[in-house]
Amino acid sequence: MQEKTCNLWIEAADFRCIPTSGALLPDGTAQMDAGIAKEAAQRHSGVELDLGRLIASRGNHVHLIKPGLVSFPYKQFAWSAPSLDIIRRSARQLITVVGTATTLLPRPGCGPGELAWETVKEALSTLPDNVIVIEHV
Repeated sequence: MQEKTCNLWIEAADFRCIPTSGALLPDGTAQMDAGIAKEAAQRHSGVELDLGRLIASRGNHVHLIKPGLVSFPYKQFAWSAPSLDIIRRSARQLITVVGTATTLLPRPGCGPGELAWETVKEALSTLPDNVIVIEHV
C-alpha cells in the first residue's frame, strides 16, 4: 500500500474506490449522502441505483459499480459506526476486484466515520502497492 494526498477525481488511476455502507433507501438506491459517496453520486448519474441493486442482490461487499468505480464498504448501516472488521474484509475483496491495476482508496472511516488513520492504516496493511490510500483534498 502506498499513501498520498491528492484529489480522488483528478489523480490518474484505473479504479477509484467509494467508501460506502450497506444502507438502502426505500426506493432501492444506495444511501450516498455524505463525503466521497455524495461526490460520486453527484458526478456519476445513476450510481446510487446501480450500487443499490448490487447490494440488494449480492450483499454489502466490494462491487464494480461502473467502469473504474468500485464500492468499498466500511460499515454495515448508515447509522452504525465504522467497523475495522468490515474494512479488513473489504481490503481483501478489493484485491480480487482490481488485481494489479492502479487503485485510489480514500481513507475509509476517517472522515465522517471519525476513525483514527493510524488504526485504519493497520487494518489496510496487507494491501499491495498498486493500491494508493489517499487523503482526499
